[in-house]
Amino acid sequence: MTAFSDEASFTFSWLALKLLGRGLYSNPWSALSELVANGLDAGATTVYVYIDARNKSNAVVEVIDNGSGMSRDDIDTYVKVGYDKRKAASRTSFADAGPMGRKGIGKLAALFLSPHFYLSTRHVEGKSSWELDAREAEVNLDAYPSLTAVDSTPSTSNDEMWADLETGTRLTMLGVDLTGYGTQSVKALGTRLANQFLLPVNGTPQILFWVQESNVQTKDRYKPVKKSIAFGNLAEIVMNFPDSFPRPNELTSPVKDLKIPAKGLPGDIYTHTPRRSPMRVDPEDDEAWSEIATEVDPNNCTFLGVPYKLTGWIGVHATIDNSSAQVNDARFRKNKYYNPAELRVYVRGKLASDRLLSQLGLTGTYVNYIEGEISFDLLDEDSLPDIATSNRQDFDETDKRVTLLRALVRPLVRYLIQERNKLASQISTAINEEKQRRETASKRHFSEQVHADLKQHDEIPQSTRDELQMVITNKIQGNVKPKQSFRVFISHARTDRAFAGFIDDLIRTRGAKPEEIFFTSRTGATDVLLDAQALSEVVKRNITDDNTLIFYLTSKNFLASQFCLFEGGAGWATRSVSEYLKLNVEYDTIPGWLTNGRGEPALLGDDNTIELTPEIHNYLVDGVLNPMIAHLNRGRDIAGEQTIPSFTSADFPTELEMEKENKSKQDYFDPEIVAHWDTVVQRHMAGYLEQYFAPSAEAKQIKELEDENAQLRVQLKEPPTP
Repeated sequence: MTAFSDEASFTFSWLALKLLGRGLYSNPWSALSELVANGLDAGATTVYVYIDARNKSNAVVEVIDNGSGMSRDDIDTYVKVGYDKRKAASRTSFADAGPMGRKGIGKLAALFLSPHFYLSTRHVEGKSSWELDAREAEVNLDAYPSLTAVDSTPSTSNDEMWADLETGTRLTMLGVDLTGYGTQSVKALGTRLANQFLLPVNGTPQILFWVQESNVQTKDRYKPVKKSIAFGNLAEIVMNFPDSFPRPNELTSPVKDLKIPAKGLPGDIYTHTPRRSPMRVDPEDDEAWSEIATEVDPNNCTFLGVPYKLTGWIGVHATIDNSSAQVNDARFRKNKYYNPAELRVYVRGKLASDRLLSQLGLTGTYVNYIEGEISFDLLDEDSLPDIATSNRQDFDETDKRVTLLRALVRPLVRYLIQERNKLASQISTAINEEKQRRETASKRHFSEQVHADLKQHDEIPQSTRDELQMVITNKIQGNVKPKQSFRVFISHARTDRAFAGFIDDLIRTRGAKPEEIFFTSRTGATDVLLDAQALSEVVKRNITDDNTLIFYLTSKNFLASQFCLFEGGAGWATRSVSEYLKLNVEYDTIPGWLTNGRGEPALLGDDNTIELTPEIHNYLVDGVLNPMIAHLNRGRDIAGEQTIPSFTSADFPTELEMEKENKSKQDYFDPEIVAHWDTVVQRHMAGYLEQYFAPSAEAKQIKELEDENAQLRVQLKEPPTP
């Protein structure tokens, strides 16, 4: 039972504690990690970190562990500042090397966070609660503060959880000011805490974290902190993992190919297979070895006779662009809350420095692509002097143990940077080769197109055509560059969209990309929402700028559309008659200037119906679909992309053979064409034909005038005009 009069006085004055606390930590998260380390040093299997941020100017922070707790004698030790924890105790579970802390000043982290906190502890010898209130310390800075025993502590959301622990320590800090830290900064603390320690990958101890920002109760309040290392984005890794060192699961699983942005390659992506190599330490690879020649025996790996070992991993990222890197690994983050360009150095399982990368003196683009986690316990070896800086968050850079660390790490980082430079050169070479391949393929297709165009002119002798083809093709061997973007343009009236949509659907089902077909009536297309001038510019650009094959769907609706006439005129002005495709609803509405000299198929039959006949089926295959596919495949061949399979026209047997096999002509149609025709075209035909043959508004007006005239003549009893 704790007595009210019980006190435990600190060995430093208020002024000394205040100066020490402010000098040791640069931010709340560093201080919080010290309190977590105290719990781990106490043998805890679980450390709970709770932040009540509902009122950021008056936040509550709790650190609770299920470690051994503190006896009354331990409380007296707790208030001592500057004693060797490693001589006093050692851990038996996590980190066999003993406690992370060394100087007994970690408790000052609580004073950094709050001038008013409560300490509750459960130990096999009993339980107790204590209060430290430094809010009035400014009155007498020379006085010595004390922990004062209390019977009760403030209630928080963790009361029930704390009551279930048999042993452990609970530190409740009141009035913590978090006003300068945004929501994302507070939530990112989980990753920061995870980076502070090298905990076993699967097992104990573990750190559980909960930020309460509202009164809404969530089911899973505490969640394990996790590192946010994008292993899936590392192009190359060097590593060394002895059995006792926690090895990330990602470094035991098979590697997956990476996608690196590379404009000019197919898909603008370069595919790279990551590599993993063992860490190699070569004393002759770094100039720093001469500085430590008398202290270090590199053959036996000792410093002043003390063995040393470098363990962990170092990698180089494939890319550090957020969106590109997240394609390889969704965990990649590079923002003001997290910087992957770090070499984190751990000692006894706790982060000792995250500034090693900047201390190596290396420059170049890919230095910022380096990330790693290494462990080097020599930096805090008990038998050697303490080299930690006054703020306990780094080491004296002039100490020769730090020089040794740089000598070991710098060649590894140089190697990774060189490998990333080689990868950049490989990507550059691949882009140049792809550029040359595309230009060669583009020129080949250009030559084939010239040949096809010249073939239309029978009046030119064959020998002259051959010579013209050679001359024209040779002309583009210099600075003239043929087009490499191949598209299909479907020119149609919106009321005829069933037929146009049928063509668009079939080509895309075959594998064409939406951007390869300009079709304004496609579901979700926004081109028609643009104003007329803007749409005209889009149409003009697609017809003139790209290597575009134009397909005209003519009808009386086509003739009535100013846009269709604009598109037809633009195509007529920029192409020969052999360079466009056409499908007609009826013969009488084919524009004379779009007649290409070939047979003119029409969808509308003599009985004014539209059906998928054998002739229409094969014309769609040979005269529309396959020419479109062949055109797009020329662009895909140039781009190095997979080509689109063509359709097969129907080969019909004789009537007698079909009758013997009990089949109709439709049984020989392409099933894919039939399915799309039935779905996209046939179900709309009744309404379409009714609209198509409906009299125009002008015709209706003339008919109404004629009817009115006839009625007037009847009323006047005048004979009708012959």
